[in-house]
Amino acid sequence: MFICSVIAFALCVVQTPVIIALCKKHKWYDEVDPRKVHDGHIPRLGGIGIFTSFVISAFVYSRFFAAANFSYFHPALFGGLIIFIFGVIDDFLNLRARLKFLIQIIAAFVVVCSPLYFKSFFGISFNPFFGRALTFVWILFLVNAYNLIDGLDLLCGGLSFLTLAVAGVTMLVLKQAAGNLFLILCASIFGFLLFNKPKAKIFLGDGGSQTLGFSIAMIPIVPLPGGFEHIKLLYALLLVSIPVTDVIAAVIRRGREHRSFFSADRGHIHHKLVNIGLSKTAAVVLLLCSQFLIGISAFASTLMSRTKDSIILLCVSIFLVWCFFIMLHYINRAVNLKQAGHLSEAPQEEH
Repeated sequence: MFICSVIAFALCVVQTPVIIALCKKHKWYDEVDPRKVHDGHIPRLGGIGIFTSFVISAFVYSRFFAAANFSYFHPALFGGLIIFIFGVIDDFLNLRARLKFLIQIIAAFVVVCSPLYFKSFFGISFNPFFGRALTFVWILFLVNAYNLIDGLDLLCGGLSFLTLAVAGVTMLVLKQAAGNLFLILCASIFGFLLFNKPKAKIFLGDGGSQTLGFSIAMIPIVPLPGGFEHIKLLYALLLVSIPVTDVIAAVIRRGREHRSFFSADRGHIHHKLVNIGLSKTAAVVLLLCSQFLIGISAFASTLMSRTKDSIILLCVSIFLVWCFFIMLHYINRAVNLKQAGHLSEAPQEEH
């Protein structure tokens, strides 16, 4: 795993400058519009470097080093490939939101038609239809959550790196070999982050952010041994609580304002942090530090001898994340009432 992680990191580091040069040559830049907080011409195909370096390294690992059989994971890899290909197409053609959602539905359907779906929670077995339906919604939610939170340099990639690292280590502790694949993906992401740190030379693009969201959605779908299988969905909910709570807030906000869910605005958590006066870098550091603490809490839950204690820790941690979002909402509202704010919410209709 270590050798293949080094390969993944090196491949991404080598590929990314080439991708940046090609983007500059052909003027493949991220669009600047009223809802975004960056300016200038920045390439947006960083997901290509992450995906290709991971696929090559994961193949080398599974072919030459792994003792485990990962054939059960093929539907997830195929679904991820669909998300990635059409995400990259979207980066070029700027597809309509409803078409992108249809592609996501197809990718999620590929996974839930396989044995990869939620089968139990808190020891209660799910009806197969309900388990597949829940998995279907979970995948769609995560793909869009990580796509929506990709708004500042280092943010989506950094959150994904920390989330996948904790999940990978947890799986290895629980003797689930799939943890190696998640850690190899972390190495690919880390190679990309060297070029995505402020001021970013390249962005993830939809091909990157959606693929990372899809990958993270696979965390609780991987079978795990022992009693942890019963609480792994709650564990995953804590790990993704920042982007998931952000997208829930977006749904509520757009519903309250009678706008389409597919419309865009500057009301996400990173926008609010900038609006209340934090610099872009400070906002990212705050969110990444929060994710680091969330990861510690999630990992600590795996080390507890009693399932009840793990559940309490996970629930309290999720509650604290919600409190953070609620507090930020009222601080942001107070700023907007006192003055115009540093960033308008700039709602936009779907394209």
